[in-house]
Amino acid sequence: MKKPILFALTFSLSFWLSGQNASDALRYSLTDPVGTARSVAVGGSMGAIGAEFGGLTENPAGLGAYHFSEFVFSPALFYNQVKSSLKGSAFLQENKYGAGIDNLGIVIVRNGYEGSSWKKVNFAIGFNRLNDYNRNLYFEGATTGSITDHWREQALHLNPDDLDDFASGLAYETGAIFDSNNDGVYESDFMDHANKAVFKSQSVESRGHQSELNFALGANYKDRLMLGASLGIPLISFREEKSYEEADPENLNPVFENLGYTEFLKTEGSGINLKLGALFKFHNLFRLGLSFQSPSFLEIDETYETSASYSYLDQGQIQSYEASSPQTGIFTYKIATPLRAGASFGSVLGKNGFIGASVEYVDYTQSSFSMDREFRDFERELNQDIDKQFQTALNLRAGAEIAIDVLRLRGGVFLQGSPYANENEFTTTYSIGLGVRGGRFFSDVAMRHTRYDDGYLPYTTASNDPQLVNNKHQLNRLVLTLGYKF
Repeated sequence: MKKPILFALTFSLSFWLSGQNASDALRYSLTDPVGTARSVAVGGSMGAIGAEFGGLTENPAGLGAYHFSEFVFSPALFYNQVKSSLKGSAFLQENKYGAGIDNLGIVIVRNGYEGSSWKKVNFAIGFNRLNDYNRNLYFEGATTGSITDHWREQALHLNPDDLDDFASGLAYETGAIFDSNNDGVYESDFMDHANKAVFKSQSVESRGHQSELNFALGANYKDRLMLGASLGIPLISFREEKSYEEADPENLNPVFENLGYTEFLKTEGSGINLKLGALFKFHNLFRLGLSFQSPSFLEIDETYETSASYSYLDQGQIQSYEASSPQTGIFTYKIATPLRAGASFGSVLGKNGFIGASVEYVDYTQSSFSMDREFRDFERELNQDIDKQFQTALNLRAGAEIAIDVLRLRGGVFLQGSPYANENEFTTTYSIGLGVRGGRFFSDVAMRHTRYDDGYLPYTTASNDPQLVNNKHQLNRLVLTLGYKF
């Protein structure tokens, strides 16, 4: 899927607000559940099959299909690759790899009262990984324009004391921008050399994840109808470090030497949501699942820090200055993610395996920010931007399992519809896996692969062409699940 650029909004508000834009809401609204290796291997298509902890993220009614209590634990390895190119320059590759825990859970099965039509009343507690933010990218190349153009526009008609302490203020302190005429129209060393190429580079390191702690209850009526509900507590941890540099190795600009600008963002958050589900077992060959998830109501705490450096030639001597943001910017705000509604279909082929498929509806325009009263105008502009940039989308999942004695062979595909307005493409994730099911112990392993393209802007200006960086992503994940029935 080719994702359009999310242009950062620039407003003359307090420094910490410069970080919020529509992409923040999307980061927490897009989910790509992993969970157990069995669920991963079949593309997350177990909403109508049931009795699978990883499937509870899609449809909690599957909890009612359990006949034995169960403990599951799923460690994972990931290897993510990003190739980046600035406006047609050579693609440069960055890799990131590591390990984590994608799933941990326990299911407690309780038989219904003797003579009751409710055969089982089951409880589960645990968590599933919903998203992975681990990425590195790096680009370099020579193009016209400079990040000082962005800072000059940001500073226009402001007194030096009123400049953004995290961006244009640092540029002014280091001499990257200046106001020779004291008229509020700032200048830079690049203005007289606007047609000269400037060497640019940036490294971006992102890490973190979004997981969800679930408390679920499921019931089984005559082994024909399963009902379920779960209380979800999303947990968010995100870090991003950016290091941007400009230089003039060919001495095309007789004044400028080099500049640097670093940013550090730390995000922590949690929230709450509710899932409801039903699973109708008309026949083993035909099962229907219906599910609904309320919006997730998240409270986000952000910490933001920046620093800048600038060197230039003055009367034959190199002058260098550095400045850092005077204090850590801390800002708390709320985000509501979109509600989700889904339908799933399943066919159990006796002891030979199963086939599953599902469709999920998400309206990304329903994401919204909520801020304190003094920032309501900014809140309104952000939410209007969400309405313009995003759209409704469908997520499609399909997969199958083949049973050969105690061995299970699995495969699946997940098609994630684009959240961006006027775009109809899908991001495709392929997965395969196998498992061994015998006695009380079981083990499963799955491998999944995702590939997509997107664009990135290191900074934006109204006066120059966008500094477009094209990125090619490959995401790979290996999940192992160990389980015990009791």
